[in-house]
Amino acid sequence: MILFTKKVVQVVKVLGINGSPRVNSSTEHLLELALKGAEKEGAEIKELRLSEHPLPPCDGCVSYYGTCNLEECIKHGDENTAYVLKTLINSDVLIFATPVYWFGPSGLLKNLIDRMTSLEHKQKILDGRVGGIICSYEEEGASMTISQLFLALSDMGLLFPPYAYTYNRGREVDELTIKYAFQLGTNTVELFKKIKGTKWWRD
Repeated sequence: MILFTKKVVQVVKVLGINGSPRVNSSTEHLLELALKGAEKEGAEIKELRLSEHPLPPCDGCVSYYGTCNLEECIKHGDENTAYVLKTLINSDVLIFATPVYWFGPSGLLKNLIDRMTSLEHKQKILDGRVGGIICSYEEEGASMTISQLFLALSDMGLLFPPYAYTYNRGREVDELTIKYAFQLGTNTVELFKKIKGTKWWRD
């Protein structure tokens, strides 16, 4: 007798992190396009508005005898700190979306990136996740912001597929930007499916 076992398909969890303080912003619009792309690939999607869960500035614990870790960050943070960091940990794909303020990400997102040091410093908790970046600004400021985020997130263990970022190519969101945003969502999910379970940091 031949027994057939049902293949268990684990759904990819995609978290869209909205770093804009504004509702119905171009940042949000591009992020939603990326999430639709991810959903098309069968992913479970969720949007996290940092304006609704703002994080306090980092306390710089990494400078104090290397005490920076998840437990310490939550202890010195607040309810939002615990909620946001745990939401990141429970996701497979992280798409970061932000307006550009003075050649860098919004303060909302910068506070999160600083707090994410607690996930990287000792435990490499985000190792094996896949990332994407969206900037709501034209090329000059966007390229600096994307580079800044990419360097930090790559060092935290995130892997990026081709076409893993997009930005406004003018005052209005054009067709090419829309295509890039949607494809960012599909590509991040596709990559995670291919590398799922791979750990890149080796002690």
